[in-house]
Amino acid sequence: MNKRTLVVLLMGLLIVLSGILWNITQDHSIRKVEMEYEEFKALAEQHFSTRFPDVTFNSANTEFFQEIRQNPAGWSFLVRQLVADPSVGIGIKAGASAAMLDLPPDQLAEFLEFLLALTYSDPNLMSIADSIAFNSFRGALGIRPGMLPDGSIFDHSHRPAVRRVLQHMWEHPAFPQTTREGDNPLTDLFRGR
Repeated sequence: MNKRTLVVLLMGLLIVLSGILWNITQDHSIRKVEMEYEEFKALAEQHFSTRFPDVTFNSANTEFFQEIRQNPAGWSFLVRQLVADPSVGIGIKAGASAAMLDLPPDQLAEFLEFLLALTYSDPNLMSIADSIAFNSFRGALGIRPGMLPDGSIFDHSHRPAVRRVLQHMWEHPAFPQTTREGDNPLTDLFRGR
């Protein structure tokens, strides 16, 4: 082997080894947030609107909202407690739920299923579930499923867990009849358009 080939091989090996080392040092586990529920509730009430559907906080500029979006799986337990708390305003629940949009599709489907279960006791939560599903769809408009593997839940409607929760939403008694009859992604999905 000549010197040039040896140098190229050594550089390639160095690149591969540094990539492996970097991957090993990354924490791929879910970082569960260590915070008491009352503290989380106070922060949510401070940063999120109490009005809905006119949610007034600007999520792009809300540091707390962005912190949740960076690790939605870690915050999910606290967000679920907040959404289930009857003393919390609907707008605050909507803001916290919106931060869950970055969950992987299967986990987002589980979160939507959780919201749907709560709508039997509080039908107002259907507007949050519908909004989460629609915004997930809207965020993926013009994007093919292969471009964003963890994109919209609608991109992954072939997955049994995701399709099941969308079907459940469509058939839920709290799902608005006007939405069911209108032109929307769920209508397209379940009426076979």
